[in-house]
Amino acid sequence: MTNIVLACCILHNFLRGVDNDELLLAEVDRELMEQPVDTMSTQAREDDHRQGSTIRDAIAYEMWTNYTNN
Repeated sequence: MTNIVLACCILHNFLRGVDNDELLLAEVDRELMEQPVDTMSTQAREDDHRQGSTIRDAIAYEMWTNYTNN
């Protein structure tokens, strides 16, 4: 996953060096500023994380049980 992020950064910097279109960059900046702010509370994030972990662990347990029984 980190390689994808790194590749995107490298590609972004390369393209800015090849075609540095200031109008396009300003337009993108305006669009980013208009995006709604994520207002999810820390508690909601923790609840989502805990729920995701529970689901992941249940799937892993079921897969391991199936593997060891077959």
